[in-house]
Amino acid sequence: MLQGIIQQLMTTRTSKLFKNFAVNSSEFALLSHFSHKPERSWTVSELAEVMEMNQPGITKLTASLIEKSALSAAVDEFDKRKRHLTITRQGLHLCSEIMNKLQPDISLCFADWQDQELQQLLTCSEKLMKWLDENRL
Repeated sequence: MLQGIIQQLMTTRTSKLFKNFAVNSSEFALLSHFSHKPERSWTVSELAEVMEMNQPGITKLTASLIEKSALSAAVDEFDKRKRHLTITRQGLHLCSEIMNKLQPDISLCFADWQDQELQQLLTCSEKLMKWLDENRL
């Protein structure tokens, strides 16, 4: 029950914070995924799997990010139906810019936390993320 309340509060807060950004929170999540290995290209099918979204949803997000010059697409040389997507310099800049804009709110959220509490949260969050990643439905 607690997790549901936290998720609802975070969703509402995220929605309000992203209102004035150049991308929405779903687009930002996708850009963040690309930014971890900016040299890597992804297909829509690969993204749909790792982001746990359907292909039409990923296609819509990538089209929007291509239009904003945050992603680029190259047609596969063997299969013209397949495109390889990569993050652009502009996409990396946009991702970094949004993280900088989010930083004051993140700092405010954790201002009263002790270092030990932050470390505990990080450790537990990493453990939860690993389990969820390894046990996808």
